[in-house]
Amino acid sequence: MTAIAIHAHQLTFAPPGRDPVFQDLDVTFTVDRHALVGRNGSGKSLLARILAGQVAPTQGSVVRHMALDYLPQRWPVFAGGVAEALGVNRKLDALQRIESGSVDPLDFQTIDEDWGIRERLRRWLDEAGVPGDETRPWESLSGGERVRLRLTAMFEQTHHFLILDEPGNHLDRRSRHWLRECLRMHMGGYLLISHDRELLADAQTIDDLSPRGMQRYGDGFAAYLTQREAEAEAAEQQLDHARREQKALDRRQQQDRERLEQRQHKADRERGNANIATILLDRRKQRSEDTGARLRTAQRSQQERQRERLTEARTRVDLHRSQRFDLGTLPATHASLLLEDVILPHGHAEPIDLHLAPGERLHLCGDNGSGKSSLLVIIMGHQSPRAGRMRRGARVLLIDQHYSLLQDDLSALDNLRTLSPGHTPTRYREYIAGIGLRAERADLPARHLSGGERVKLALLALDSALEPYDLLLLDEPDSHLDLDSRHLLEQALATYRGSLILVSHDAALIEQAGIERRFPLRKPLALVTQRE
Repeated sequence: MTAIAIHAHQLTFAPPGRDPVFQDLDVTFTVDRHALVGRNGSGKSLLARILAGQVAPTQGSVVRHMALDYLPQRWPVFAGGVAEALGVNRKLDALQRIESGSVDPLDFQTIDEDWGIRERLRRWLDEAGVPGDETRPWESLSGGERVRLRLTAMFEQTHHFLILDEPGNHLDRRSRHWLRECLRMHMGGYLLISHDRELLADAQTIDDLSPRGMQRYGDGFAAYLTQREAEAEAAEQQLDHARREQKALDRRQQQDRERLEQRQHKADRERGNANIATILLDRRKQRSEDTGARLRTAQRSQQERQRERLTEARTRVDLHRSQRFDLGTLPATHASLLLEDVILPHGHAEPIDLHLAPGERLHLCGDNGSGKSSLLVIIMGHQSPRAGRMRRGARVLLIDQHYSLLQDDLSALDNLRTLSPGHTPTRYREYIAGIGLRAERADLPARHLSGGERVKLALLALDSALEPYDLLLLDEPDSHLDLDSRHLLEQALATYRGSLILVSHDAALIEQAGIERRFPLRKPLALVTQRE
């Protein structure tokens, strides 16, 4: 029997004055490969923090049966150095004092026979590809360097259970491949929160977190996807059946009311008949009124039960139905992009020559720091190159990994009005509803939206444009999307007929987008175009 790593009992988290994010969760994680999935905002990161002991639940308990390490999705601002961020600074300080002649028992207690800690830290830095030493400020590291360094240290603890929240977010394709291999070899088990299908493919157990609770799928990621499709189809059938039942109930109740009215009309006519005793008529009238009251009570009860069934069916469908993206099918008619001898502004000296034809799809690839985002910013016109010439179509849209086209102080609706003018208020609401954004969230400032909601809102600027865009620039658009939304993005890009430059490390997204050409950037910059 596989050993238990973590057991959570009756976990509930409810922010003050708000509905619970989740409640009464009972879940056990064994020393195995687990993945936690769910739509954006379902509480995955919060649950991970509770399991790791970073946050206390509103109620419930967590029992940890073994040592564990936790990698957060977002890093807090930290003023210390690399050693302090990795939690080894006290050992290094004690080692330094001992080497300087200290015989303080507390120093020996702190070092705890870990005499190779300095060499091990330097090895971590080397293996993670991070220049510098243990004194380097943590904030000077890039997001990818922080993740690689932290993961390198974590994987050395081969028998620790790992909780990893979106570990691939800041990693390029080469680093993601390294991460996948490390996860495969790790012996202590892990809980992975990710939307990266290549990483999820190795998980043996999938836990799907939703407003209804947690559903476990035990046969791997491929089986999970198949089961979810079957559940979605069954939910649609259940909703269709509930709607038919509602219509049938409405018809029956209408017929019952009509029959009762006919009897009451007959009783009213009989009151004019002098041959029928008044006391008998009164008794019939009372009986009719009693029957009517019972009928109304019964019908209300039937309607309430049927509404509950219909609501339940709709809820099941909503859990499986993806939001809607439609990036449009209007073709661009002009040459989308021409770059001649363009040199990037940040130290890269090699010239870039690139011609992108109308409707052509290009994957801009390369390691972190190779200049992909800088090139997109130049193409967009937000920055000038050091040298070279550029000609592009008049209508270009850049959706970067920071959602820079959105104004944080404006609501989702106002952002959409600004980015895509010319629609009626009703149409804007329909667009917002089409991506699954509830009415109350549509009026929130954009800064309060989740990462996935912000990406979807940015894509709406393209979807709702009255004039087609000649060129779409996407810089890691999938970084904050849940699995359903990633699938929809793939479908949307497949239908888009304008020119496209995509920066992404997701092989499935690249394939589904119909990429025709790769344009790799390297450090030092060397550019060679090649056909896929």
